[in-house]
Amino acid sequence: MKLILFDFDGVLANTEEMAYQIHKVKNKNLTWKDFQDLAAGNFHDLYDKAVKEGRHIDADDFYGEYKKGLETINIHDTLHDLISSLVKNYKLIIISSTNGSYIKSFLVKEKLEHCFSDILGADVHRSKVSKIKTTLEKYDSLPQEAVFITDTTGDIAEARECSVQSIGVTWGLHDREFLSREKPFALIDTPGELGQKIEEFFK
Repeated sequence: MKLILFDFDGVLANTEEMAYQIHKVKNKNLTWKDFQDLAAGNFHDLYDKAVKEGRHIDADDFYGEYKKGLETINIHDTLHDLISSLVKNYKLIIISSTNGSYIKSFLVKEKLEHCFSDILGADVHRSKVSKIKTTLEKYDSLPQEAVFITDTTGDIAEARECSVQSIGVTWGLHDREFLSREKPFALIDTPGELGQKIEEFFK
């Protein structure tokens, strides 16, 4: 079974600027680099540390604002069409640090909920290593039969712990220079390139 694992924030939904502005309410001195650094490892571990140090808004308060903001965001048309096509040949899974209920509501709004076999959010586990391993086991797939689509170095590193390769997208939180440090299978700058890179990977 060939699996395409999608991160959510920064890949399917461009939530980065919204999330950054929510955090800026708590910490006016928060820089974009500070915000990017939250995703340089396991997001929840780094976020918890920042909250304890008083550098970020509490998670409950953050997600209350995040949920409202997510309702105003739409998926890129190219990705919408690509997902509708990919589901014919692959199992599509979302593996995210965001609560699965928010992701499901977004997919319902975009009329894409039927395309994804599973949504593994923060309510399932905080570790993407654990969620990727669970997914491989569920579908009896080898690591080389899966690819993770993500916008952060932390995700690439967690996927690598499971021997799963990644395709990095530069329209999210981390730019090309940042992502290249983790040596993903490929880096792409536009949604229109994704379908071709997925085909190349599975060849």
